[in-house]
Amino acid sequence: MRQDQALYHFLVESLTEYAVFAVSPTGIVISWNAGAQKTFGYTESEILGKSFEVIFTAQDRATGAPALELSTALSGERTQHDRWHVRKDGTRFWGTNTVQPLYDAGGVLLGFTKLVRDSTDSHNALEELSDSEQQLRLLVESVNDYAIFSIAPEGRIRTWNAGAQKLFGYRADEIVGQNFSRLFIPEDITAGAPAKELRDAASHSIVQIERWMARKDGSRFLSRGKLNELKHDITGGVRGFVKIAHDVTDHEAAYQHERTWSTTFQQAVLPSGLPDVLGLLFDALYEPGALDAQVGGDWYDAVRLLDGRVLITVGDVTGRGLQAAVVVGVVRQIMRGIAQLHADPALVLDAADRALTLEYPEVYVTAWVGIVDLAKRTLIYSSAGHPPAFLSNARGMVRELGNPALPIGLREGVRGEISSIELTDGDTLVLYTDGLTEATRDVILGHERVRQAVAKLGGLPWTQPARFIREAVVPDGSVDDIAILTMRANFAAFESNVDRWRCDTGDADAAIALRHRFYDSLPIKDFSRSDRGAAELVFGELVGNVVRHIRGDPTVDVIIDHSGPRTVLHVLDHGVGFHYAARLMPDVFAENGRGLSLIAALTADFQVTALPSGGSHARAVLRGRLPVRFG
Repeated sequence: MRQDQALYHFLVESLTEYAVFAVSPTGIVISWNAGAQKTFGYTESEILGKSFEVIFTAQDRATGAPALELSTALSGERTQHDRWHVRKDGTRFWGTNTVQPLYDAGGVLLGFTKLVRDSTDSHNALEELSDSEQQLRLLVESVNDYAIFSIAPEGRIRTWNAGAQKLFGYRADEIVGQNFSRLFIPEDITAGAPAKELRDAASHSIVQIERWMARKDGSRFLSRGKLNELKHDITGGVRGFVKIAHDVTDHEAAYQHERTWSTTFQQAVLPSGLPDVLGLLFDALYEPGALDAQVGGDWYDAVRLLDGRVLITVGDVTGRGLQAAVVVGVVRQIMRGIAQLHADPALVLDAADRALTLEYPEVYVTAWVGIVDLAKRTLIYSSAGHPPAFLSNARGMVRELGNPALPIGLREGVRGEISSIELTDGDTLVLYTDGLTEATRDVILGHERVRQAVAKLGGLPWTQPARFIREAVVPDGSVDDIAILTMRANFAAFESNVDRWRCDTGDADAAIALRHRFYDSLPIKDFSRSDRGAAELVFGELVGNVVRHIRGDPTVDVIIDHSGPRTVLHVLDHGVGFHYAARLMPDVFAENGRGLSLIAALTADFQVTALPSGGSHARAVLRGRLPVRFG
């Protein structure tokens, strides 16, 4: 007995977070543990022999709460309840009570034990939660433009706000307790849409829903909203659902009208078609953003220049709306015009930057510009704050083509860098706007998905590669506009329409023989006698310039490109290299350069550029009848 009493005393004294004490049948405190002293503030000597009424509030004493608790305990009933208590210093706390009768070994009632735990923090939190729930209920009831109602796990409607009555026409007493499938149109009920909505919400916690719904009078409206799943805090099971919906029928009609107009306008700004270039395959895609009806500022472009090179661009104008579309048109035309005069990507970006700064100082544009030269199998490019392009070969190896630079409109005269790479047969180039990568909500992940998709293109046939990229990266589309331009090199098709010769200009006989071969290569159907004579003179002047001015390696590479609308003569030497733009006014008093001026006068276009590796590349677009091309 003494061992059991000692163990009981030890356990009671160790409960320092709980007040545990005993009360006699007359209401006198007869025991007091350390937890009681900590909770109420009384020492054992201060409370033993005193009435337990001192721990009750004045209000509870006035209403007879101590006497009721005492009589209930002495009747042999075990009770649990919560109430306010008073400490020695007069402060109050909310206590959770357990009261149990106390008997001796012979079954004689000695009084009762009382266990009290301070639960003030939990009580206050519950009161705040109750206040919040009440405020939320009032808020929900006051929302007239949105239907907000709760649904049991099996689909039965539990609550119904004023907005739901306004939208669907049912009063709360007509619809609460009914299955929410009653709000669906017949064909959706047949298709199992109500049950699917609940399954989707249970799987994803929240789902966005847009569908036609039915009112009480049978009329239909387009509903847009959300279905949220409610879970039990402890078990995690489904407690029910909350549905929020509003009528967007009128908005949808206006949205579709504006979206149709915007898409039509955007298509007018984009190129009407991609160039038909022997040796290059093109494909492109433009998709307006899914959540915005306004015109976007994304574009792609590809155009064959007069000398046979190809300009390719992609870009994104900040902002949306009509101004963004206008800027797209302005920038594209500037780029096309400058590239026809000077096929230099950095110069193209600089010209667009100056024009944009003057005309639209509050707008900036990211862009990527490239020039493809089939004769040399090269690509030179420059970027203005745009995501890098990707280039993959037939084996699926991918490299990024881009360099850090400020966008157009923010460059303030800082010239961008030019990079150059050699192209091989089967190389695939992919340009895109950031709507593709940002749609994943993780730009790094989006960037990597594009890279992986581009790597797969090398082993695939040329069947809508731009759509393949989009579906591989963002199969569900993007909230922002997406522009994608793809290009693949197919040099076999180009070379079938090209002659390539090499000649030592120091060998007069070889040079004369080469001139005859050049003359004979000109199609009679495309060149009149006078055109052929002018072309032969141009050839002679270009080769003669090498003989007169080049010191060192006298060899030249001659390329005759018949692949385009006009025949282009290329002459590449190994001298010091220089630039010549035929459109610049020549110095009529200069002793040098008259031969180049003569060439410019006899050709449709003529330029000379210095090669990075040394030497010069002359491009002469020969005059002749433009062939009629079918298909």
